[in-house]
Amino acid sequence: MVKANLWLALLILVSVRCWAMVEVQKGRDVTQWVSPNAVELGGLLGYRFKISERNRLLPLNEETLLSGFRKRPGVQAWIGEHVGKWLHAAVLTWVNTGNPELKAKIDRVVRELIATQEPDGYLGTYDLPTRWSMEKERGWDVWVHKYVLIGLLSYVKGARGMGQGAGNDELTQKALEAAKKAADLILRTFGTGEGQLDLMERSTHVGMASSSILQPMVWLYRLTGEKRYLDFCRYIVWAWEHSPHGPRLLGSLLTHGDVHKTANGKAYEMMSCLVGALELYRVLRDEGKEDEGKALLIAAQRAWDDIVANHLYITGGTSLGEHFQPDHHLPNDGAVSETCATVTLLQLTLELFRLTGEAKYMDIAERIVFNHLLAAQHPNGDRWCYFTPLEGQKNYRSDINCCASSGPRGIALLPTFVYTLDADGGIRINLYTQSKLKLPEQGIEIEQETDYPYDGSVTLRLRLSQPKEFALRFRVPSWCEGATVTVNGEAKKQVSKGYHELRRQWRDGDVVRLEFPMRLQIVLGTHTNEGKLALMFGPLVLAVDERFLPEGISPLSEITVDAEKELSLKVTNVEPDDTLWEGEKVFETEGTLVSNPQQRFKLRLTNFAHAGAKGTNFVVWLRRK
Repeated sequence: MVKANLWLALLILVSVRCWAMVEVQKGRDVTQWVSPNAVELGGLLGYRFKISERNRLLPLNEETLLSGFRKRPGVQAWIGEHVGKWLHAAVLTWVNTGNPELKAKIDRVVRELIATQEPDGYLGTYDLPTRWSMEKERGWDVWVHKYVLIGLLSYVKGARGMGQGAGNDELTQKALEAAKKAADLILRTFGTGEGQLDLMERSTHVGMASSSILQPMVWLYRLTGEKRYLDFCRYIVWAWEHSPHGPRLLGSLLTHGDVHKTANGKAYEMMSCLVGALELYRVLRDEGKEDEGKALLIAAQRAWDDIVANHLYITGGTSLGEHFQPDHHLPNDGAVSETCATVTLLQLTLELFRLTGEAKYMDIAERIVFNHLLAAQHPNGDRWCYFTPLEGQKNYRSDINCCASSGPRGIALLPTFVYTLDADGGIRINLYTQSKLKLPEQGIEIEQETDYPYDGSVTLRLRLSQPKEFALRFRVPSWCEGATVTVNGEAKKQVSKGYHELRRQWRDGDVVRLEFPMRLQIVLGTHTNEGKLALMFGPLVLAVDERFLPEGISPLSEITVDAEKELSLKVTNVEPDDTLWEGEKVFETEGTLVSNPQQRFKLRLTNFAHAGAKGTNFVVWLRRK
């Protein structure tokens, strides 16, 4: 289809200085995800995971998921994405919980989806006259196929990962064959050959929507080993740079590294392409062709660095109006941080962490998870915000839209990265939450006891079938000062930010205690938030919510704290049961008014994840007095 080194010409455009600035990881990934069934989640994250299954994934109407396939064309240009997103989230969740009701529903949806496939392999929601069309707000046909492939291949990988007897082996094979047929149709339709269409031209958002099919194409190559899928992945990267309709994704990011100035700045689609680029880089590296894929890794790293430095809300969300805006333009109300972008930034962050093992990626993943991701999910788990502002009101929606379909995918990922397994046999503790890691083949079990993110005390209890030497690597969060570690009651040792290694001969009953001191942090605003301040406690961004205001204290715009005063913070849950959500706590400190600094009162705050969930107004950034 295309030569192996099609993008080498692009690399010539990039100066040697540009390359020297980034260290490229070689060899295997530094760390790997654990299977979701190896982890039991508790605490706040475990609760949000369980209610996502119970109140969103299980009740979702199957007919609604499949309607666009059963009666083409679908009522919406991208209606077909929902079934693939649902399958991805549902399979990851089922692998963790083993819920037979969810598995039965997954099997039904897969079976019914496959039944709608056309003889030529088409598995989208457009009718024959409008296939691959750009007319009448269409142009999402390949995008729909992307998510169909993600859903079907997630099913195949999930069933295989659970081992023999985990599901319907015949249906698993049918799902793989259906995915191959659909992918082969894409391969026949798009390319540089005679009569083929330009993938970039048949796409919204400067080719990025259609070309984000890169990720499942890499998956398909991984599963089958059939070279035509890898060749098509190479075609996609070539077309990014050489098609007249392409986004120049690599050229832009390698030249100036500014996501706002790359293509049309559409956040969700751009990051989706970069996630696929990292998957392709991994394949090329594993096959001894790392030099061919360097541009993919470096472009993704540069995009991530720019997002975090210039386009990230304090809560870990990104984008305004679904696009990356000029640097530091981060208004607190309006179309703030599309949930699709939040989840995709989490995916991009996790892929970079997996490749490098660098703590900075997990620090941002933690910020996303405990703040913007959980804030977009209603505490009941049944609804999601499309946009999640930092002030005003949250608009939780129960309908099926792109963000309500993306959100559960982010939640379903949680069991995969609380712990990860390093290439040298070490075990990483990345996120802190009540949980248990079970590795029966290694004879290792680690139980994590903690009330994190409300308390920084963490106890790790090791249960081993026999003594074993390995490295236990734990992360000291970037927000933490004065962290300590002690093993089996030995003297405390102070540790700095980043990952720290405890390598020893571990024995059954060993106990590791971590202390991450949490205190009120006052963050002074800059740029959009000049003249304002925000409050944090550990990894949590706090908010003033109307439901906790003392009588006679209003409006929200008048409430602040004394930034010059050393303030204490008390964490409590003394409110009546009907006031607090499950997993919510109240933070108490001293408040004052901008217009009357002498007036002092008990200010109660909640974390951003719970703020406004009862329909009340809230605010994160407070005016400085």
